[in-house]
Amino acid sequence: MKDASVELIAKEEASERKPTELYKIWCASATWYYTNSDAAIEYDGQTYQPAAITRGSAEYNAALEAAVMKVTMSLITVPATQFIAQNPIETVWVEISRIFRDQSPYEKLVVFIGQIKTAAIKGTTAEIDCVSFEFALRMAVPRYRYQINCNHQVFDALCGAAKASYKVSAVIALDAGKTILTAAAFDEYDDGYFVGGLLEYAGETRTIVGHTGASISINYKMINLEDGKTVDAYPGCDGRPETCRDKYDNIIHFFGFPWIPEDNPAMRV
Repeated sequence: MKDASVELIAKEEASERKPTELYKIWCASATWYYTNSDAAIEYDGQTYQPAAITRGSAEYNAALEAAVMKVTMSLITVPATQFIAQNPIETVWVEISRIFRDQSPYEKLVVFIGQIKTAAIKGTTAEIDCVSFEFALRMAVPRYRYQINCNHQVFDALCGAAKASYKVSAVIALDAGKTILTAAAFDEYDDGYFVGGLLEYAGETRTIVGHTGASISINYKMINLEDGKTVDAYPGCDGRPETCRDKYDNIIHFFGFPWIPEDNPAMRV
C-alpha cells in the first residue's frame, strides 16, 4: 500500500480541513461513482458525479477498524432506486475515500470499504447501513436446508432454468398508482403464472405479487415507468416439485425433500 505523502498528512492534520469525499458503489453488474462535491471530479480514470450523498461517523471494532458506516443518499440516485422494494439481492460493495481538491495530483485516503447490509427508505432519502468486508467472513449461514421446497432460487446457476427462455416482453398500461400493469401478453398465461416472479425495467427490479388475466401487480411502483413502456416479466416459482416439473420441466435439478414426514413422533401426546 502506498504511504501518504507529507503534504497529505499535513492537510489531514490541519486545523481547517476541507476534504471532498468519493463514493464508489459496485456490484457484479454495474459500478457507480459519486462525490459530495458540487462538481464532477476526475480521479484514476473515472468521473465521480456530484450527488446528494453523505455519511455518518464510523463505528470501530476492537482492532480500531471501521466496522459499520451509515450512508444517506437521495432516493433518485442509482442504486438507491433499486432498494425501494427490497434490500439488495446481490452483494453491493461501497468504498468511501477522501481527497483534497487543492492538492495536485490528488491523493486518495480510503475511509471505509464494506458492503451494503440493509437499506431503509425515509421520505426522499435512502439510509444505507454498510458493514466492513470482514462481516461476510464471519457470517454463519447454512448453505442448504432440510425442507420440503427446493433450496434453489429460480433461474440461479444451480436451478439451471434458462431465464431468457421465460422472458415475456410487453408494452404496458399503468393504473394511477403505478403498481398494476396491463398488457395483452400477460393474458396468454394462466392466472398466477407470474406471481413470485420479477418485473424488470431500465435497471429496476420489482417482485410480482399478483397476476390475473391481462394484469399483473408489483409490490412498489417503479420511479421511471410510464404508460406505453416495454417491460420484461419473468414467472415465479413456489419451490414445489410439481411446479419444477410441470412449469419448468426441470425436475432433474430439484433440490428439496418433499417426502419429509409431517407427523413428528416427538410431538405426540
